[in-house]
Amino acid sequence: MAVGLFVVRATIAKDREEAFNSWYNEEHLPQVLRYNGADSGRRNRRIAGDDQYDYMAVYEFASEVVLQTFLKSDALKDLRAEYDRHFGVVSERVGSGWAQVFP
Repeated sequence: MAVGLFVVRATIAKDREEAFNSWYNEEHLPQVLRYNGADSGRRNRRIAGDDQYDYMAVYEFASEVVLQTFLKSDALKDLRAEYDRHFGVVSERVGSGWAQVFP
């Protein structure tokens, strides 16, 4: 069964970066991992290349089916609403779902 990945790339205003990273690491990422079938999550900061986004979170789900269910879930709607409450006016983000094709 293929692994599903949910990738979120984001920008954040420089004056909110410290608060953003603390909140994301301590609250938001653990909340995503409470979803049944969410296996892991990691965050990355861009260090090279042309991209408008400075941060990327990658969440691994047990399967493509689990990821598809998560993408349609109230859990994701709630997570997005909470993100917007905290950083909606100082951050832009885009999310995408991916299915493993190899191995």
